[in-house]
Amino acid sequence: MVATLTSAETLTAAPTLSADQLCHLYAADVCRFAALMARNPADAEDLAQDALLRAIRGLRTFDPSRGSVAGWLWRIVANAGRDAATRRQRLADLAVRAGMLTPPESESVEDIALTHVRDTELRLVLAALPLRDRTLLALRYGAGLDTREVGEALGLNPDSTSRAIRRALARLRARLEETSR
Repeated sequence: MVATLTSAETLTAAPTLSADQLCHLYAADVCRFAALMARNPADAEDLAQDALLRAIRGLRTFDPSRGSVAGWLWRIVANAGRDAATRRQRLADLAVRAGMLTPPESESVEDIALTHVRDTELRLVLAALPLRDRTLLALRYGAGLDTREVGEALGLNPDSTSRAIRRALARLRARLEETSR
């Protein structure tokens, strides 16, 4: 006996996505996201690799009835970014407590005046934003997701996502204006 799908089942059945297909479709966007989230290129590579490995390992458990592949993937990527930031902060806190590092001091007015708005400065200002702002901006502009997809990846409704992105952009603009003075 051969099982066949009815037309309704065909519409709801998820096509099987291989690890190669997943990487081919999303690796470039995941790398752009990671570059915006990470503090340096090495951390960006590690974050992108970790996120894609998590997604590949979870492919067989993906449930299409709970959402799209893209939404599922970006939730994994955002969680990987959040986990990496938490890990980095724990290590920094441990190093300070162990006396291996001194806590960072605030930047002097002279240092601020000597910097100019360039790609490197934008990256620095982005890196100084709160994790949630970096995640929102990286998903929206680095990964090229629309507002609905960003919200889906972060578990927010579209209105909240739109407001959160606007606020993150306002904080980014304010910090860029501060540094250009």
